Parts: sequence; C-alpha cells; structure tokens
Amino acid sequence: MKQGKRRLRFGKIFLLCLLVAGICFGGKWAMEEWGLFDSRIVVALDAGHGGNDPGAEGLIGETQLTETTVRYLEEYLRQDENYRVILCREYGESKDINDRWRLADRKGAELLLCIHGNSSEDPSARGFEAYPPPPGRKYHEEALSFARLLAGEISQTGIPLRGDGGIRYAYYQGNEKILTDSPDPELESLPSFGMVDYPDCPAVLAEQCFLTNQEDVALLGTEEGCQQAALCYYRAICAYFGTEPLL
Repeated sequence: MKQGKRRLRFGKIFLLCLLVAGICFGGKWAMEEWGLFDSRIVVALDAGHGGNDPGAEGLIGETQLTETTVRYLEEYLRQDENYRVILCREYGESKDINDRWRLADRKGAELLLCIHGNSSEDPSARGFEAYPPPPGRKYHEEALSFARLLAGEISQTGIPLRGDGGIRYAYYQGNEKILTDSPDPELESLPSFGMVDYPDCPAVLAEQCFLTNQEDVALLGTEEGCQQAALCYYRAICAYFGTEPLL
C-alpha cells in the first residue's frame, strides 16, 4: 500500500513538473513569437530585395547595401532595452513583399522601416529620399513625422536630400511608377509602395543613396557608410518614440 502511495505521489510530482515546464516553454514561445508579456516597442526592419532578387546594380549591389545597413541597425536596436526587433525577411532570403508586411503585422510591429538603394542612368543623380504612405492612408501623419526625422538625421552625413526636405511620394498606375516631390490629390486613389501602404502601422521606405553615384556610395554605401546610416536610422527611431539613444 505504501509503495502504491509513493508511486502515486511520484506520478503527481512528475505531472506537476511537466505542467510547469510546459508553462515555461509556452510562455517563452509566446514571448518570442508574439511578444506577449513583453513591453518593449516592436520595430520591423525590411532589407529591400534579397535572395533571388538582387535589386539594382551600380558601384555596389542593392542587396549588399540593404543587408549591411539592416545588420547594423538590428544590432543597435537589440542593444537598447526599449526595443524588440522584427526582421521582415532573414538575411539572404527571398521573400514576397506581402509575406514581409504580414509578418510585421503578425508580430505586432509599431513601426516599419524598409531600406532600399536608388539607381539612375545619370551618374550625377544622388541623394536620400524617404517615402511615407500618401495622404488619405491611415498612418500618413505618423509615417510622415518619422520620415522627417529620418531625413533630418541622415542629412547630417552630408548627403543631399531630394524632394521636399527628403520626403517624396510614390504611386503606381498600372505598371507605371510615378514619383512626386509632394502629394498629388489626383493620384490619391492609386496604390503606393506595398511596404508602406499595407502594414497596420506607420511605415516608411528609405532610398539610402544612389548606388550609381560615387559620392553617395562613398558616404553611405561602404561598410562604414552603412553603419553610419544605421546609426542615423536608430536615432530617428528613438526620437520618434521619445527614448534616449544609447549612441
């Protein structure tokens, strides 16, 4: 009888241990996957192109620029206890745009920054551009505010700002891409970049520099330049959310 009670007691303890382990594992999974019980600000980063889509080619490749910059920005944000980072795609991964912004939504992103590099047949074309969603979209004002902070920080590197203080707008009419320096009410019903139009949070697409311009690449396309750009983006994110940057 005593041996049976011991076995019963041991069985209860074993089940209790399994329950505690399950709760701990489940809690950790919920925190990592969904951010539950995590009060940090969730920022989504998208390195434009990647994998089978190399993007534009110039003095350097676009994916090289975007991934190098995002790696540095991810590192800055992970060092800051105020933030939790979501990568819209893994480094080297090919991923559909819709899958990228949907991942950011699923993980509860409160801000999304999509980084690209520009190119032109005119080698003298240069400068930084930030694209928020056009007026009429849900998060236009918030994204415009963030875009202005980005432009303000990046201008300190010496790169010129294109458009209205670094702000431009994009519209698609069929397969034609229309870029403007100010919002165009006649184009308001047209879609913009998917990565700024569709996420359920403020989102901005940044054209960091012209890959086809020597001065731009020297400023923001080298390893050191990408690191500097990432630092500017990090400080803009901190300014947007009102936190003190570590650097």
